[in-house]
Amino acid sequence: MFKKTLVSLVLASVLGSAHASVDFDLNDLVPATNEDQAQTVDTSDVKEVDGLVVATDAKAAVLVAHKSLIEDDGDGVKMIAVSSGVGILSTGSASYETYENRNASLLSKRAAYTKAFQIAKKQLVENMEGMSNACATVVTEVTDMIDTGTESAANTHSFTSDNCAESVKGALVGYVTFDVFDDPTEKMVRVSLISTPKTREQTKRQVGALTQTTEPNIIFKQIINDLQAGVMPPVGAKVITNADTGESFVLGFGSSIIRENRSKNVQRKLLSASKSQAQAKARNSLISVMQGEEVYWQGGFAENQVEKNEQFEYEPDNINPADATVLAEDKHTFLNNMKTSDAYKSFAAGKVPAGVSVKTFTSSDGNWSLAVAVYAPSLEAAAKKASAENKQRLREGNVGSTHKVNTTGGLTEAESSQGPSGQVSRINEL
Repeated sequence: MFKKTLVSLVLASVLGSAHASVDFDLNDLVPATNEDQAQTVDTSDVKEVDGLVVATDAKAAVLVAHKSLIEDDGDGVKMIAVSSGVGILSTGSASYETYENRNASLLSKRAAYTKAFQIAKKQLVENMEGMSNACATVVTEVTDMIDTGTESAANTHSFTSDNCAESVKGALVGYVTFDVFDDPTEKMVRVSLISTPKTREQTKRQVGALTQTTEPNIIFKQIINDLQAGVMPPVGAKVITNADTGESFVLGFGSSIIRENRSKNVQRKLLSASKSQAQAKARNSLISVMQGEEVYWQGGFAENQVEKNEQFEYEPDNINPADATVLAEDKHTFLNNMKTSDAYKSFAAGKVPAGVSVKTFTSSDGNWSLAVAVYAPSLEAAAKKASAENKQRLREGNVGSTHKVNTTGGLTEAESSQGPSGQVSRINEL
């Protein structure tokens, strides 16, 4: 049992050795449901019944639902019949720009992933909780007529005001990232999330799960294999299940761009800041998917329209009909103005469970820091056991006399010898 307590050392050794062969590049991200996969899945029996996509094979249902969302411009939700019940697939998309400043281009793409992620989460909550809606429409018609003994003229003025406000608010837990995609040609990214009874159960934290016996090396080996075979997204989380023990590992993902600077000293600081930011995002992804997060959205539009038809006009600062001037030709005016707004907010806070370790990878193009935070019940149990053993040793070693510290003297001119250097613990003892 003791060798399972030094989880961080195991993580460093296992993930560290795999770093050279695990390269991630956001420009290489492809849809999870790519063309090769689509050709191997039989979708002939997929049908949609009362808004629910149904098929004998759940993979076929997900594939068809996902393709349908993409064809509908990528934003929306689909209800899918899966083995564990009814799943909800939500896809959000956002655009980005490219700039002469490479940092600005990467920041724009990172913001697009964040926006698409927020849109997908908002749609999940909207589907589960519903939304608040309020609209007000005002139409005002004014007709101004002048008749004299020799002629007749009239002005018409139509004003329309249409205002709608909507909001979504709710808690979200147990969703995982299904698909991410970057289309450099269209400068658009897409993020797809899925929530099913199984994902919500798998991401549930099993506190004190001392019965789990999965070895840390097995966990991390499976994680590395999974990342090499699939996609490491810049946002969200995913779940891996150990086929032998049935234990679920939750992976939280985070990302940050690596800014460039002409100063090597500043560049090193920027790299360190990028790693820290990606790690913080990865830990927060774990909290979001395991403990839940609050999702808020407010949006709406205000549209005003003016339509006028004038046959006469008044003198400036004078509305006396006797001083009106009849126009030689009718004057028609049309003006429409519409403003829309969308504000997304999500909030997740909590304590990262014991035993969670985070590893940061640099993308193969050197542009991104991508982090993965790993949680498994057996790792948490091992870390808690190590903490208890450490506290016990501290209590046992807290003996001896005390005295006031001496703060003066003690300098010497003697040459310092090399301090202890080398491996301290044998691997087989850990």
